[in-house]
Amino acid sequence: MQTEACSLEQADFRGWQAVYLRNGLVSLAAVPDIGGRIMAYDLQDYPYLYVDRQLAGKLFSPEENLGDGTLAAWKNYGGDKTWPAPQGWENDDQWHGPPDPLLDSGRYTLKTKTVQPEFACLEMVSPPDPRSGVQISRKLTLRQGSTRLSLDLKFTNISERQVRWSIWDVVQLQAERELPDGTLAHEPQCVISAPLNPHSRFPKGYQVLFGAEDNSQWTTDLQSGLFVVPYRWEIGKVAIDSPGDWIAFSNNASGHAFIARYTFFPGQEYPDFGATVECWTVGKGQVANLNYENSAIYLMEAEILSPFYDFQPGEARTFSIEWGACRCPGPILEVSEAGCSAAPLSAAPAGDHRSHLKGAFGTFEPGELSLVWIDAAGEPIETLSLGNVSPLAPIRLDDAYQRPSQAMACELRVTARVDQRPRRLARLEL
Repeated sequence: MQTEACSLEQADFRGWQAVYLRNGLVSLAAVPDIGGRIMAYDLQDYPYLYVDRQLAGKLFSPEENLGDGTLAAWKNYGGDKTWPAPQGWENDDQWHGPPDPLLDSGRYTLKTKTVQPEFACLEMVSPPDPRSGVQISRKLTLRQGSTRLSLDLKFTNISERQVRWSIWDVVQLQAERELPDGTLAHEPQCVISAPLNPHSRFPKGYQVLFGAEDNSQWTTDLQSGLFVVPYRWEIGKVAIDSPGDWIAFSNNASGHAFIARYTFFPGQEYPDFGATVECWTVGKGQVANLNYENSAIYLMEAEILSPFYDFQPGEARTFSIEWGACRCPGPILEVSEAGCSAAPLSAAPAGDHRSHLKGAFGTFEPGELSLVWIDAAGEPIETLSLGNVSPLAPIRLDDAYQRPSQAMACELRVTARVDQRPRRLARLEL
C-alpha cells in the first residue's frame, strides 16, 4: 500500500484564512491571524482540537482583544498556542495574559511554507512584544506516512534588556458529546494522563493552581505511577512536576488518543513551582471572574512548559514538542517511540513453553507489527511478524506464542511503511 504524499494549501477554516497540512492520515489547519494558532488536528474525520463556535471566523482589533484586561475579556478561540510563562499579574517577570493583543491574539506573519512529497511545513511569527521582550516563532512540520507533527517553538529577545521566560505551549482538546436532543454535554470518558514524579515536591504529586483543592478530577494511580484526570466538568488547574516526557488525552467513547511528547531537562528550573506539565479543565465552579456553569464549552487542556531560559538581547532559544494521534482505548498508561499503550504488555504461562501475551496499543505510523524475543545480552533471538497495523485501528494482543528457552524479554516493534525503521511499541521483562 502506497503512502499519500504531503500537501499544503491555503483555504478557509470556519471563516478564517488558514493553511492546511495533510498527508492522508491527519489534516492540520493553522490560522496566523488569531495568534498563530493550530485550529485543527484531525485523524481522518475525528477532530481533536476544541474550537469556540461563537468565535469561529471572527477577528478583533487589538483594543477589542485586550478588553478590560481580565480573563473574562479573553477571546478563547481554542486550538493550540504558545505563550511565555510564568503567567501572572503581580510583576513584570510574569506574563499578564491572556488576554494579550500581540502574543495570544495578534496577527502572526506566515513567514515560510514548504511542501515536498516527504514533508510539509510552515512557520508563523508573532508581532514583537515590547512588554515581554519576545517574538514567538511556531514552525510546524508534518511528515509522510505518519500522524506525528513536530512543533518547533522559538522565542527571540527583541528588546535591549535581558529577559527570562519559559516557553509554554497550550493545546485545548475537545471533550464534548451530543445528546439525543442535539444539545452538547461533557464527555465523561475523556481522560488526561501523565507520569507522576515519585519524588515530587508536592505532597499529593501535584499542585492545585486554580479552583477547589478537593476537585474530584485530580487523581493519582500509584500502581501505574500516573496522574489521571477523568473529565467531570469541574473547573480548575493543576501543575505536575513530571520527570516523564509525555502527556496524553484519550476519548474512550470513540477510542481516540492524542499524545504530546517533549524533552525533560533534569536539574533545570521550571515555572509554577517546578511544573513541566499542567492541566486545565473547563466546568462548573468559579475561578476569578470565570464561570462556565451555563456555557456549552467542554474542553481539557494539556500544557507543556520548557525550563526557564535567560535571553540576552537578540538571543533566541527553542523548545520542541511532537504530537501523535491514533486509535487506542484509554486512558493512556505508557507512551513509546512507536505509539502508546492502554493495557501494557503482559505475559502468563500457557504451557508447552508458550507465553500468553496481552495488551492494547495504538501506533503513530502504518507498518508491520513484530514480536521480538530477546536474550540476556539484549540481542534478538527470534522475530515473528504479527501483521500490518495502522493509526486508524487499535492494536489488541491476546494470544499464546512459543517462547524460546533463552528469552529474557520480549518487545513489540512497528516497522514503519514509509521509512522501514523499526520502533519500539512495548517491552516486557520475562
